[in-house]
Amino acid sequence: MNNSVEEILNNCQTAIKYEFRNRDYLLEALTHRTYANESKKKMKYNQRLEFLGDSVLSLIISDYIFKKYDTGKEGLLSKVKSSLVSQKSLADISRELKLGDFLLLGHGEEASGGRYRDNMLEDLFEAIVGAIYLDSGIDSAYQFVMKACNKKLKNLDIYNFDKDYKTIFQELIQKKHKTSPIYKSYEYNDMFKAEVYVNDKSFADGIGKSKKEAETDAAKKALEKIEMASITINKKTNI
Repeated sequence: MNNSVEEILNNCQTAIKYEFRNRDYLLEALTHRTYANESKKKMKYNQRLEFLGDSVLSLIISDYIFKKYDTGKEGLLSKVKSSLVSQKSLADISRELKLGDFLLLGHGEEASGGRYRDNMLEDLFEAIVGAIYLDSGIDSAYQFVMKACNKKLKNLDIYNFDKDYKTIFQELIQKKHKTSPIYKSYEYNDMFKAEVYVNDKSFADGIGKSKKEAETDAAKKALEKIEMASITINKKTNI
């Protein structure tokens, strides 16, 4: 990257809406091992902060879902937590915050596209959580995680979490139309394509590596279609 390290630190603090008391923690969080290895001076890199941040993040998310949802299903809570702290979930959040733009990488890792890989973005998010925790404690780390994960937490439907898209869609259609959706699947360009029908009318289609994946994708898109229609109706009603 052409930007100076100082500028990167400033821009990162703006992006995460947190100002460090000790900027060395942020520098460590943003420094990948390959950058430290290429540096002429000895530098700390973010692996230790990833380790710490992983534990802090797990505690924060566990605390949130424990207090938010009154359910005795420990297995369900574990699934929800695992989903929220998964590599994909944390990588998505990092992309929303554009954290990859601030990562300090060695030339080889930069050239190979490492800056925006899911594993890099996951590690970076965890390192920043760890850095904030060290800088000003658990309350600040909690506030940061809640803001960063706000969209995912707001859209979380824990009571339907252990149901797949096909089950949710089927229950919805059975309740509304007193019938069940029907799936028709076929091979499509080395993949599978599935269409889901309601009352003999095509409702949505999906693609996957298997029939199951394609049907699941079709059910997911059908649910998204219903959600979008509901949002549109609500907007018109509120005008």
